[in-house]
Amino acid sequence: MKLVPIRFKGFEWHHNPKEISFICDKQVNELKSPNGRAYIQNLGRNNTIINGKGELFGNDCLAQFNSLLKLFKEGGVGVLAIPQLEPVFAVFENLKILGEPKPDILSYSFSFREVMEKKIPAIPDFYILQENDTLWDVSFMFDVPIDSLVQLNPHIKMPNITAEGVKIALC
Repeated sequence: MKLVPIRFKGFEWHHNPKEISFICDKQVNELKSPNGRAYIQNLGRNNTIINGKGELFGNDCLAQFNSLLKLFKEGGVGVLAIPQLEPVFAVFENLKILGEPKPDILSYSFSFREVMEKKIPAIPDFYILQENDTLWDVSFMFDVPIDSLVQLNPHIKMPNITAEGVKIALC
């Protein structure tokens, strides 16, 4: 099986990172009572942190890093799509060069923070594609299965390749 590249706001990694880790935790308080008992208070989960480390290869590895840096500086919330995992809305939180860059190779690390409150509550009849949107992003944003979007939009030949301004039927 060929893995698709990681994507964020239209940027696709040429090589997926060597390491990806997820920090998933909850806000839990322990309340002690005067009678010696303790009560657990579960306040819900925190936003997931997604960390990664990898290497950029080729004579354009510095240009690849600069593209990531531009994306980082741009800020804002976007859809982070990682192969074999459900996409999440996230912000690009951290980007580092690790060690000294060498010819044709640059080691780096990154962090994204999930943004849980970004889900779109109501599904409209259609959506106009924005810059760098794919059908996969639209599927996640509106919680519409990708198979349904493909059937509803036969004018889109490849879910990964779309054009800004195209009208997409959602239902």
